[in-house]
Amino acid sequence: MDQFTLADPFEIMKSIIKLFFVYSGSLFSVLYLLRIYSLSRGLIILSILGFTALSFIFTLLLHLGFRKTFSNRAIGKSIPIFLFLALFSILIFQRNSEEEEFSITAVPTTSSTIFSGIVNEECKEWKGSDNYSNCVSGVEIEVLDSFPNMVTNVIVYDGIIYLLENSGKIFNHTDDEIFLDLSSKVGVFEEFSESGMFSIAFHPTNEYFVVSYSDLENNLVVESYNLTSTFEPDVSNPTTLVKLPSSQCCHYSGNLIWSSFFDDFLLSVGDMQNKNGLLHSEPLDTTSPKGKILFLNKKISNPDLLSLESTQSPRKDILAYGLRNPWKTYVYNNYLFVQDVGKANEEELNVVDLNEFKATSKPYLFGWPHYEGSLYYELEFNQILYHDGESSVNIRNYVQENTILPNVYYSHQAPENFRAAIIGGGLIEDINSEYFEYYFFADYLSNELFSYEFKSDNLTMYPLNNVGGYITSLAINPYLPDSLLITTTSGNLLSINLP
Repeated sequence: MDQFTLADPFEIMKSIIKLFFVYSGSLFSVLYLLRIYSLSRGLIILSILGFTALSFIFTLLLHLGFRKTFSNRAIGKSIPIFLFLALFSILIFQRNSEEEEFSITAVPTTSSTIFSGIVNEECKEWKGSDNYSNCVSGVEIEVLDSFPNMVTNVIVYDGIIYLLENSGKIFNHTDDEIFLDLSSKVGVFEEFSESGMFSIAFHPTNEYFVVSYSDLENNLVVESYNLTSTFEPDVSNPTTLVKLPSSQCCHYSGNLIWSSFFDDFLLSVGDMQNKNGLLHSEPLDTTSPKGKILFLNKKISNPDLLSLESTQSPRKDILAYGLRNPWKTYVYNNYLFVQDVGKANEEELNVVDLNEFKATSKPYLFGWPHYEGSLYYELEFNQILYHDGESSVNIRNYVQENTILPNVYYSHQAPENFRAAIIGGGLIEDINSEYFEYYFFADYLSNELFSYEFKSDNLTMYPLNNVGGYITSLAINPYLPDSLLITTTSGNLLSINLP
């Protein structure tokens, strides 16, 4: 400061540049150490420019006669530090505020009215992948049933509709009876909106079935139950197949499906992170079960080693990885449909040919957290490396080269509404239907319905009206042609008859 002079423009510029790089280096070092990667670029630039300008003004005041005001050396030296901490705090506050503002769990989940009838509305403007083709109005909504608690999932098996209440009860809606009650062991936490009962899937022999839920200690649990000769569950001796601890509130996924292609169950596991949590690399770590689609029984996968240490071994049960919160998956012939809920920007639907896995044994990589939908984030992780047997390198290039980009993606910030949390899903397999091989999915927050003709790459939107909550799951109605079933957060079961 003593060498600073207003008479020398070169020294002024030199001081400004020095302040700019000092603050920039300090800021990016702190962000890297704390693993904070999702801040707005605009806010970061404003913060850097603001610190540089304010620090220069402080220096200028010293040389304009305010030196006595800052004569205390401790006070004088603390001012730049105070500016840094203040601006850094503003950045973090703004980041958390933005995530809370658009959090799907912060949205009320009940509504007093449900629209019933034919929906004659226009679609909201699309913002996403360029395979969007048209809007089709005229779906008919019919209320079939209501429950006191949120219905998290609807499963159709052998012509029977099963409804999963998040409290832990599974209803056989076709026969109007409780099929299984696990409410004494299912953990439903008020502060954890995604906890509860998740999924059920039956073995095609009808000898047993598997269920998934969050337990009283917040573990993701998968259990198997035998079936009696009258197709009733034997609750006397369940077998625990999976028990994954979670220290956070969200992103269990827990979806279970039977795959005839692999002759095995497939389990989807989310990254198990809080919506406001720091990004981490476990979805890419091939030694971890988080952020994956796993075979429940088979060990037929041969993934590359992405891990902390080269001495570790990759899991042999990984079908897909690099996922945030895949809800729900679906298998049709040799095709796997994978939705993944985005964090702050985009939702995505992926369709992959399972014959590729059969030929290579290499699991599918979907890229999270380096990729969110079609967006690539320039992230640095020091937790895990790519080990090829000869060297261990940063995983960034590996992820870029091997990530499968989505067939469908869409932005949260649409021009006319806000979309978030993609909900799967089912495909109409009736060869006589005009919707044959259309895959249907929905958006949780906007209550919009979509179909994707995956073989011709055409996306269609169907506007819905008030469904009395937010859509939690979707399945094909086994009793009516060209009809869907959806469940909601307010406990409704609705029939969606296609136009």
